[in-house]
Amino acid sequence: MIPKKPNTLYKEITDEFECSEQLVDDLVHFYYKTLRKRMSSLTDLRINVEGLGHFVLKMKKVKNSIPHYEKVLANHDTSTFGAYHNKKSVEEKLKRLKELELEIDEELTRRKNFKDEKYSKTNLGKQKEDSGGNN
Repeated sequence: MIPKKPNTLYKEITDEFECSEQLVDDLVHFYYKTLRKRMSSLTDLRINVEGLGHFVLKMKKVKNSIPHYEKVLANHDTSTFGAYHNKKSVEEKLKRLKELELEIDEELTRRKNFKDEKYSKTNLGKQKEDSGGNN
C-alpha cells in the first residue's frame, strides 16, 4: 500500500463526489478532532477506528496515573480562580480514571471466569465425550 498525500486524496474525493476541497478538508479535520477528543476523554476502554484498528486503554497506565493525580491534588494550590479551575479538572480526570479502573477490573474478572469455565476439568471431560461420540 502506497500512502497518498492529503492534497491528492482530497482531489480524488472532490472529483468523485463533486464537492469542494474545503468541505472534504473540514470533514476530515472534524472526524479526527472528535476522535482525539473521544480518546482523551477517558470514557471508553476500547475505541474502534475503521481502517486503523482498535485502540485499547492500557491497564498499567490507568493504575499508575491514579496515584500521580492523587499526589497532584494533595499539593495543589487553589488561591486563584484559574488554579481552582485546574484543580476541578484534575479531580474530574481522577474520578474518570477510578471508574475506568473498576471497569478494567470487571472486564478482567469476566475474562478469567470465562476462561475458568471453558477450561475447567468438568468441561474438558464433556468436550472429550462429545468429540469421541462423533468419530
